[in-house]
Amino acid sequence: MIENLFLAIFFTPFLWILLLAFIFFSRIKLNELILSEAVKYLSLLMTIFTAFLLGITFFHSPAFLLLDYPDWIQVGTYQFKFRFIVDLLGATYAFLASALIGLIFRFSRNYLHREEGYFRFIFLLSIMLFGLMIISFARSLDILFAGWELVGTTSILLISYFYNKPQPVYHATKAVISYRLCDMGILAAAAWAHLYLHSHDFTVISRLLDHAHGGPGVVVIGLFIIWASLAKAGQLPMTSWLPTAMEGPTPSSAIFYGALSVHLGPFLLLRFSEYFSHFPLLLLIVGAIGFCTAIYASLVGRTRSDAKTMLAYSTISQVGIIYIEIALGFTNFALFHIVTHASLRTYQFLRSSSLIQDFVENPAVEFNSSIKRSSFFENYFSIELKKKLYIHALHGFHLDFYTYKILNMLFWPFKAYIQLEEKWMESDTKLLKMLLRKFR
Repeated sequence: MIENLFLAIFFTPFLWILLLAFIFFSRIKLNELILSEAVKYLSLLMTIFTAFLLGITFFHSPAFLLLDYPDWIQVGTYQFKFRFIVDLLGATYAFLASALIGLIFRFSRNYLHREEGYFRFIFLLSIMLFGLMIISFARSLDILFAGWELVGTTSILLISYFYNKPQPVYHATKAVISYRLCDMGILAAAAWAHLYLHSHDFTVISRLLDHAHGGPGVVVIGLFIIWASLAKAGQLPMTSWLPTAMEGPTPSSAIFYGALSVHLGPFLLLRFSEYFSHFPLLLLIVGAIGFCTAIYASLVGRTRSDAKTMLAYSTISQVGIIYIEIALGFTNFALFHIVTHASLRTYQFLRSSSLIQDFVENPAVEFNSSIKRSSFFENYFSIELKKKLYIHALHGFHLDFYTYKILNMLFWPFKAYIQLEEKWMESDTKLLKMLLRKFR
């Protein structure tokens, strides 16, 4: 029964995506009302399926079900096999994704009414739902990477949703670079795991650690996993792209950077929690990253006046606290924190568009109630220290400047090669035109 329920959860969004792709390439004009009703029932069906699966896994926890399907590709000792795990962690995240994406579908029905790219928005969000189902139940790094890239690609395309404006495209490019730098961590971890442990399976990796004697090669796998989690979660030093990724529609900002995509970093660490329990040094690194990011985002967020940007920094800070919880071994509490924080942040992002209007038009809302009070620790800071912290926080501690310099150094060789190739093409074009004129 559990396997049939899993297959229903897995193939429902997949078949829906195939249907949308057929409609798009067939140039069929789909009525907005029909599309809205279809995604409403899709999200309702997915929420019911994942709720049943969550209930079953909750009562059978900590037991889990391992699903193996025939090999797809085999090259030497490498076998690309569809491996999935149905456990409480995956079922919880799958239910959270289905419920919140269903809420976003319903909200977008009014928010994006008669918007030119409404079909594109639904299509990308459906791909994201399918990618999140893959990540939730993936049991190996190669399968997880497929879902990871689907979520990342849809995130980038929704940042540049208004592609006729330069700023969204610029910020989407910034997100692409940040994603790609950290996504290499999953590929590197997969290669390292295959080299040292001859497996990509999360459950097998944890069992083989004792036989590997905890050598440096095995520790490097954890370092790559930590690095891979940073971009999606917006943790230091990959923080600067996330607050600028609010150029897309508010529903996409809510679901990506308030709820689901931003919590994939902690989810990846939770999936490897048994592995990290063997290496206290790696847990110390996770805790240090989370602590520094939480402090940084809290300070910078206090200097921002835009509602969505403030929420973005607040989200980064909360995800940093979740990193600390994982480092301390509070994995169940970290999962609970993910669910509650994602739900609250989705509501706040969706509410941000009409918040200012409420303050202006609603007489029941008092401006005095929104004034921030000083925190307990600020009372012990001197005036000079507060001024210095505020000035540096206003500039984001110059993180954007240093990030730009580093990225420019990394991508300068590729940029120089492209420019050189353009010059060669221009010179070849001139030579071809000259020859044509000569033999005319």
